[in-house]
Amino acid sequence: MPEGVPEVRGHAHVGEDSAMAASTLPWGTQWDLVSAVDDGVDWSAFHVTLGFQEERAGGRAPVNRYFGMCRELPDGGLEIGPLGMTLMAGPPAAMAAETAYMALLERVRGFRAGAGELLLLDSEGHVVATFQPSADPE
Repeated sequence: MPEGVPEVRGHAHVGEDSAMAASTLPWGTQWDLVSAVDDGVDWSAFHVTLGFQEERAGGRAPVNRYFGMCRELPDGGLEIGPLGMTLMAGPPAAMAAETAYMALLERVRGFRAGAGELLLLDSEGHVVATFQPSADPE
């Protein structure tokens, strides 16, 4: 494994504190996006949410609402999708951000959840999105 890349087992990085490492998917919760790996998007300009309810995921993307299946895998991984969404149009910047966000969700293969934070991880264990508990649960 390359130096500086943390080893991932299930959904927790080796060496993470036990509160984050022992997490399970927080069913019945809603989260607000704080940051994501796409540096070309000013995520603070949009209210993007992600919620989990009874093996389903969904929320608000920059323009449309999205929804679909979600399941925590036996090895601690996370599978989101397939996803559907409403089909409203919006300003070009918002539509570009929405495309980037939906592509980001397709990369998710794991997570870490702890008090006040949800991290979505790609297949290599890198954080692709950071969420905080929703201030305005729907």
